[in-house]
Order: sequence, then structure tokens, then C-alpha cells
Amino acid sequence: MKRYILSIITVNLNNREGLERTIASVVSQNTNVDYEYIVIDGQSDDGSLAVIKKYSDRLTYWVSESDEGVYDAMNKGIRAASGDYLLFLNSGDILTDTTVLGDVFKKLDGTDVVYGDIYFNYGTYQERYYYPRELSFQFFCEKSLGHPATFIRRELFFKYGLYDLSYPIAADWVFFSRVICKYNVTTKHVPVAISIFDMKGMSNDPSNKQRIADERNRFLSAEFSVFMVDYRAYKRIQDELSRIKSSKAYRWLRTLGVKKFKD
Repeated sequence: MKRYILSIITVNLNNREGLERTIASVVSQNTNVDYEYIVIDGQSDDGSLAVIKKYSDRLTYWVSESDEGVYDAMNKGIRAASGDYLLFLNSGDILTDTTVLGDVFKKLDGTDVVYGDIYFNYGTYQERYYYPRELSFQFFCEKSLGHPATFIRRELFFKYGLYDLSYPIAADWVFFSRVICKYNVTTKHVPVAISIFDMKGMSNDPSNKQRIADERNRFLSAEFSVFMVDYRAYKRIQDELSRIKSSKAYRWLRTLGVKKFKD
């Protein structure tokens, strides 16, 4: 079987229009990047299969069958992939332009996790999020990497485990937190906006907010319980400092020019 440098994996369930946008953004790349494209569909019944068949000659592998959720579908994609690096671009997410893969491809230098910036698509407007050059435990306690803007070495999944299905909403965050904070894999930020993230996904559904928080707390308590004691103490101090800085008394002292109250 041919080995590729990059495998792009798209998972889909009943998002025909989003799927077509995603596939079109990949196959329209004006680049000589040696990549394979894999689509995993969860047995959609909305016409998604017709879209897949329309582009089947541009796909390395595709399947439409029932699964146990989005991360089970991603794990199927991982098992089917042969690339050194994996990029997960789910239905509805698109690449920023037709040359971005070529721009990033030369930066895939063996670093375990290579991540870029992302645009969040809110429907009426888009906002770019600039990720930090260096990642920390604090960062993962509050945020996560942009899944469709992160190139992950495939071997990490076989060394440290596939996406954990016991975290049905936050498994990608769990994976990143585990391999980066616990196993200290190498990371690199590239200052390139790689993809436009569709904010209609399950991770941004307000009804899932508490479930996401519960999954994150369960993981952190299980694997980073000692660190969480210090982080919670730090967070209390930060919250109190923010409260003080927003108070009228603090703002009044700043207007008076009191040096100790200047930023």
C-alpha cells in the first residue's frame, strides 16, 4: 500500500451541504502535496452518499456505515489512513484557501503535533483565533487546539491510544491534553490560518456545555489530580484579581495616576 505524507479525514452524518463544501475545499487545493483523502460517513440518509459518490474519484477511501459516534468514525479514519500526519476536517469545515496545504506541508518536519490558526465561522461573520506559540497545562485547562487546524503524527494514536469513546464530546481535547501535557510530545505552531471551523458542531451546542465540562473535569481528576489543586488555587487568585481590576475603586485610582495601580 502506498504511504502518504498526509491523510485528510472527513467524518459526516446527515450534513450533505457541509460535506460538499468540505470535500470541494480539499479537492480544489492547488498544490503538489502528496496526500490521501478519506471520508467516513455514518450511514447518512440525507443525500450525503450521493455527494460522496460524486467525488469518489478524488477519494482514496470512503465508507458509509453506522458507528458509535463522531470519535468512533474518526478512529475508523485513523485505522484506514497511511499518512505520516493526519488532519481532521469534518463536514462543514473548510480550508482557508486553495494553497494552504502547500504552505503548511513543508513545515511538517517530524514534530509530533503541528498546529496553526483557525477562523471561527459564526454565520454572519468570521473571527480568527491566534494560538499561542507555546502550549501549557493552563491552556488546556481552559481551551483546546483547533482540531481542523492541527496536523497529528499518526503514530501517536497507536502509541498512546485512539480517541477515547468514553468521552463522547471531548475526546479530541482529552487526546491533546494527554499526549502534550502528560507524555510531552513535541509541538510547533505555524502562524498560518489553516481552516474555517463550522460553529454548528456538537462541541459548540449550548446544550452540551455542561456535558463538556463534566467530561473535562472527569479526565483532569483522573490523570492530573495533583496539578489541579495548584491550578484551582491559581484560578481563584486570577478571578479575584480580575474582580478587583473591574471595580470602580481600582479604576478611580488609575485615573489619579497612582503608579502601583497602572498596568
